[in-house]
Amino acid sequence: MNPLRNAVNRAVLALTGAALLAGGGWLALTSDALAGRLPGWWPAPDAGTVLLDRGGLADLRTHGWWTPVVVAGTACALLLCLASLLAQFRGGGRRLPLAGPSLTLRSRALADAVARRAEATEGVDRAQVHLPTGKRRSRARVRVLLEPGGAAPGPVLQRLTRGPLDEARASLAPHPLSTRVRMSVRPTRERRAR
Repeated sequence: MNPLRNAVNRAVLALTGAALLAGGGWLALTSDALAGRLPGWWPAPDAGTVLLDRGGLADLRTHGWWTPVVVAGTACALLLCLASLLAQFRGGGRRLPLAGPSLTLRSRALADAVARRAEATEGVDRAQVHLPTGKRRSRARVRVLLEPGGAAPGPVLQRLTRGPLDEARASLAPHPLSTRVRMSVRPTRERRAR
């Protein structure tokens, strides 16, 4: 699953949980059974209070900004919820045609497979593959982090080309696959003695 989608889902769940916990705590503190057990320094609400009474709501409605802000806020919240819902069902990328008739593969699945094969290549520490696809031509953007200790880029590129990238080209044949490989090396930090 997409790491960004995971982070957004967890953030939304955390915010919803915090809001429900705060609302439940506030409602629990207004009950007569619990309000008597609170310490004297605790700021407890009066029994029978509500968050916004009719008088307070009528007072807010007299301001000209209240109705547009409520409508805009509600519309934005609804649009964000709908966008989040649609993002949950969005597929794993476009479908790529394979060599056989009526066989397709999701671009994200192929990108993950190529990245795993690239990481298994000698001299590669980490690899990320992105496969934006067109109707007739596919492109692979490969980012490779070389192993620390001086892995030579030339031999690593040859191993990548003859291994995972050729396999990806063969699986997409007869459709061409152009690749762009970007290599980097993690800088080694020297320890300093004091």
